[in-house]
Parts: sequence; C-alpha cells; structure tokens
Amino acid sequence: MKRLLQAAVFVLALAWVFPVQSQTRIYTWTDAKGRMHLTDEPPPPGTKLHETVETQPMTPAEALDDQQRQQERVQTRREEERRSELEEVTRRAREADEQARIAVRRAEEQTQRALETRRRFGNSPSRREQFKYRIREEEEKAAQLQTEAQRAVERARQLGEEARNAIAQAQPTRP
Repeated sequence: MKRLLQAAVFVLALAWVFPVQSQTRIYTWTDAKGRMHLTDEPPPPGTKLHETVETQPMTPAEALDDQQRQQERVQTRREEERRSELEEVTRRAREADEQARIAVRRAEEQTQRALETRRRFGNSPSRREQFKYRIREEEEKAAQLQTEAQRAVERARQLGEEARNAIAQAQPTRP
C-alpha cells in the first residue's frame, strides 16, 4: 500500500512538473484483492473506480508561467527557511546571553557570601581556624560559579558572533 501511494505521488508529481507531456486522464481504482492502483488507462471491468482526474494539456505559455510560479514558490520557501534559521540563531544567542547574565549574577552573589563568611568568621586567628572549612567551602563555591560564569559568557559571545555572521550573510549585497 505504501509503495502504491508513493508511486501515485510520483506519477502526480511528474504530471505536475511536466504538464505538457502528461496524460489527460488519470484513474484511481481498487482491484479485487483490495489494492489501489493509479493508472492512465481505464480500469478493467469489475473494479471499483475511485476517481478520474482529467487535465487539459497546457500551452507552452501556460507551462512557462507554471514553471515560473514553481520557481517563485521554491525561492519563497528558501527565504522562509533562511529567515527561520536566522530567528533560531538569534534566539539561541539571546538565551545564551541571558544564561550568562544569570551565571554572572550568581557568581557575584556567591563571591559576596564568601567575603561575608570570611569577615564574619575570620576576624581572629582562633575563629579562622575554627571555621576554616566553612570559609573554604564558600570560597570554593564562589570559584566554581565564577568558572561557570566565564564559560557561559564565552558561549554567549560565540553564539552572538554566529548570529552576527548569519545576519551579515543573509543581508543582500548592494551594488
């Protein structure tokens, strides 16, 4: 059934692409075994006819107009795909930029917490010794978040550059 449907689509596509050479009638029918057929010849007696498509042969001018419309549709589809790609690249760059801002803010907040912890628990040598693990933990978190923020900023920079390049390539060149 799937092959038959593919063949039908292929025949119709050929008739659409080469309209001058296409037949004037296409028959869709089902045989006794339940298989669907698509032919340019009338079905044999005793079969169930589903549909008959009649087409008028195109004049050369109509065929040329049809071909130009097809080319315009292809060009429009390509432009829409390019626009969609540009929108996707721009969206990813914006998301990466936002993620980088969030990562930088989190790193700054953690750095402030680490400094606050050091001030609060490190004001004397005995307290520093007593709370050294807590101080170290906060500083390590801050360092880790700063590293993550640097990665996020770098990724945002790369995606922004990709977006700028894509936009520059998409803009038409002016003579």
